Amino acid sequence: MNTGVYLALLFVGAALVNNILLTRFIGLCPFFGVSNDFQTSVGMSLAVAFVMTMATAATWFFWNFVLVPLGVGEFLYIPAFILVIASLVQFMEMFLRRYVPGLYRSMGIYLPLITTNCAVFATATEAVKPGFFKMNLPYAFGFGEAIVYALGVSAGFALALLTFSALRERLELAPVPRVFKGNAIAFITAGLLSLGYVGMAGWFGL
Repeated sequence: MNTGVYLALLFVGAALVNNILLTRFIGLCPFFGVSNDFQTSVGMSLAVAFVMTMATAATWFFWNFVLVPLGVGEFLYIPAFILVIASLVQFMEMFLRRYVPGLYRSMGIYLPLITTNCAVFATATEAVKPGFFKMNLPYAFGFGEAIVYALGVSAGFALALLTFSALRERLELAPVPRVFKGNAIAFITAGLLSLGYVGMAGWFGL
């Protein structure tokens, strides 16, 4: 298969067919926590995309040139990867607090919680550590593939979060029965949105 076609399919598969939020249900805390405000959702999407892509790049080098040569990859990859992710989140937090204080305040506790966001950790780990997840893709990527995969997951995360946020803002104006207002209608909407993403697998014969 042509390299460009392969990378394009890898990106689309990571973003849509295997969407980390709506088909794999990983990283749902910010999905429900910040999606009630569209502007905050945009900021969270950009922050997660930055941390996810940079973490994948850093952990790929750390895994292949430090942990594996030392023979400690299977034992130390979890604390090592979390340390890398925490460092990137700290950098992001300092940047937003200094230059975008409004967005920093609106994100609240969900910004430092990116450190323990399982979507970031799962993306970095499955793109770096062979056999971490056994799904439709043979996760044992080279550096370029790992970056494309991380970008695809980031795009899928952002698309799902922003779509859900826009729907939640519309729901605030909709005549929703009182018993369904708030989290109830949010979960129902997320479930319906998830069905649409799961159905995309049929487009690719998966």
